[in-house]
Amino acid sequence: MLADKPDFTRLDGGMRPEDDFALDHQPSPGYGENQAFWFFDENNKVSSYNHLDVIQDAFPLRTERHWLALDDGRILYNYVDGWRSTPRKPAGANLVYECVEPFKSWTVDFLGTMRVSDADELSRGRPVEGPRAVVEFHIDAEMATPPWPLGRLDEQSGQDMAGASGRFIGGERYEQLYRMKGHIRIDREEFDISGTGMRTHRRGTREMEEWHGHSWQTALFPSGRAFGLMRFPSKEGPEGRAVDGLRFNEGFVVQDGRMYPAEVLESTWLDTYTPTGERSQIRMRSELGEHVIQVEVAASVWRAIFTDARHGKYLRRFGTWGPGTFVMNQGAAHYTWDGESAYGQIERSTLFEKVMR
Repeated sequence: MLADKPDFTRLDGGMRPEDDFALDHQPSPGYGENQAFWFFDENNKVSSYNHLDVIQDAFPLRTERHWLALDDGRILYNYVDGWRSTPRKPAGANLVYECVEPFKSWTVDFLGTMRVSDADELSRGRPVEGPRAVVEFHIDAEMATPPWPLGRLDEQSGQDMAGASGRFIGGERYEQLYRMKGHIRIDREEFDISGTGMRTHRRGTREMEEWHGHSWQTALFPSGRAFGLMRFPSKEGPEGRAVDGLRFNEGFVVQDGRMYPAEVLESTWLDTYTPTGERSQIRMRSELGEHVIQVEVAASVWRAIFTDARHGKYLRRFGTWGPGTFVMNQGAAHYTWDGESAYGQIERSTLFEKVMR
């Protein structure tokens, strides 16, 4: 799927059009695929995560999961399975992506119900069924940067991907930032949105043994500048998060339409259940110089990561699940870089026992 020699000046990164499509067959038992679209309204009216993931031992069945985080504190989420995918239209039960033009233009459509919750409820255990709302949305996504092929930016990252980091990521994977416009309806409430987003596409087999959490952040700014980073610690605690203790540490910056590899010196880790207002900074170094980006968390959704099957299979993993699991914080952050601001993606995880209230 990934190009042997990525081209960081092109929207397709040197990949073939069919590399942007969904699988129509499973190449081997246990082989998986996922595609996700995150989007962020420029005025913070809403941020959203939408994910289709092949169930590796039940192809072509795909899990779809979503959340919408609204500016009044409501979080709407859903988790269901479906099997309606075609190569140009990956789909679940309620969610459909459409590839209008590979690596250039996609649409996202959803119609279904979502559970109405908030960050506090999701941080305090496994959620139970409760009130739901009918949700419908559509976005048009126009790609704005070359794809980021994880593990292909420098030699060390490539070596790391050959080990446990590649198993965590789940094979070959790229991410691409975009600009979007759309419309959302929640029961009788309707509004238009515009802003930015990020999409991912992965193919391969995912394994989570030896997982110790992660830090993942990215954003696209009005000027066209952008950044992204992914970091995996080698063990629990500060030593595993230190630059020389990381198992995987890759990043990029985009300037004038070109992607540049960047060393990540500092990023945002998960330590508390603070839903909004948490502040930190990102430091990266590329051939363009050192980049310092200020971070303020704007929305939080709490989910769980399991590294084995002791809790069972096919679980709807919203909320927090207790000792022996990993807490994952997904959400939106407000990023400021040399005076320019944008909302973008943030996702972090760490062992349940390490997260403080």
